[in-house]
Amino acid sequence: MGELQRLYAASDVAFIGGSLVPHGGQNLLEACVVRVPVVFGPHMFHFEEISAMALERGAARQVLDIDGLVAAVALYFEQPELRRVAGLAAHTLVTENRGALERTLAHVEATLHAAGWKESAPPAKVGAATAPARSR
Repeated sequence: MGELQRLYAASDVAFIGGSLVPHGGQNLLEACVVRVPVVFGPHMFHFEEISAMALERGAARQVLDIDGLVAAVALYFEQPELRRVAGLAAHTLVTENRGALERTLAHVEATLHAAGWKESAPPAKVGAATAPARSR
């Protein structure tokens, strides 16, 4: 996780930048992992799936503009229990989805094997040269 996570850990609510303008938003998981509810604007297209999941679970609020942002943040400050429950939902969202990459890769491999793919050599290590070394 990035440097913002330390700031999120000291926060009561997180606003996800780049989401009130058509920039596509930023990663909201850094706030979620430290139990901080998130507020974001309508432009989360770079993080569409996870922002939708956060909304469905009550871990986030989506706003349309600066007035909506002020109202959402004020609501979290006025209702500490709502803030606590949303923060817990945010953290649960992260913990329940850990290992998603490994599960996806296992599914891809199983599908390839079912289609007749045979692994002929172990996969190359990340950063390893793929072409054989030339002799001088």
